[in-house]
Amino acid sequence: MEKPNSYFKGETFIHTVFRFISFKIVTKILWNRNVTPNQVTVFRNVLVIIAYLFFLQMKLGYFAIGFFLFQFAELLDSVDGDLARYKKMQSKVGVWLEIFFDALLTPVWSLFGLMFAYVFYKIDGNSIYFILWGLVGFSANLESVYYRHFKGMQEGLSDAQHDHIYFGFIGESWKTKIRNFIIVSKIWENQWLLFSGMFYFLFHINTFLAVWVWLLLLNQIHWVRLAYKGYKDAMRKDLG
Repeated sequence: MEKPNSYFKGETFIHTVFRFISFKIVTKILWNRNVTPNQVTVFRNVLVIIAYLFFLQMKLGYFAIGFFLFQFAELLDSVDGDLARYKKMQSKVGVWLEIFFDALLTPVWSLFGLMFAYVFYKIDGNSIYFILWGLVGFSANLESVYYRHFKGMQEGLSDAQHDHIYFGFIGESWKTKIRNFIIVSKIWENQWLLFSGMFYFLFHINTFLAVWVWLLLLNQIHWVRLAYKGYKDAMRKDLG
């Protein structure tokens, strides 16, 4: 069994914080115990489902519990992969579990977004959240198809780009800061809904519509960028 090391290269600031905590505290506790990566994956997603149940109570105390359960589940997101590498327990079933649950439960276009659309609707009666959730899902589908066919820039950035984002908010041009903010916002887009809910229950200020419009804009930007890049590549090849 390979002992974990603590070197991470090419992470955004938020990734660095989450992975530092998960690596230093969680992984180093679990790596030499009788815990399998698949058990961590299943446990993580059970926590997500429990967090759903707390969110649906629509009260500050319950929502806060759900919020911290979900964040802890996010913390565990890298633990199963780390354990698989350190214990040399990589498996196809582990990959399947990760992809299946991640796509089903955590993106804004998944059941996670639908659940938040319902919660926000029950709070203020605005059914437009369901429409915006559907449009976000449509945009995410376009992004997936266009990436596959147009070979666009992947959401998972290269090491150099990650390093650029990590330091990119200090001493960079405003154009670079805005670009980096958009990319990090897209990677962590489910956090916008989580914090919007907490903001409402703590201060009774409704930012639901603004957050959903922002999420729609984020997803529009990405599929439009991929489509434009695909068009430019096609034109260059036709003319070349």
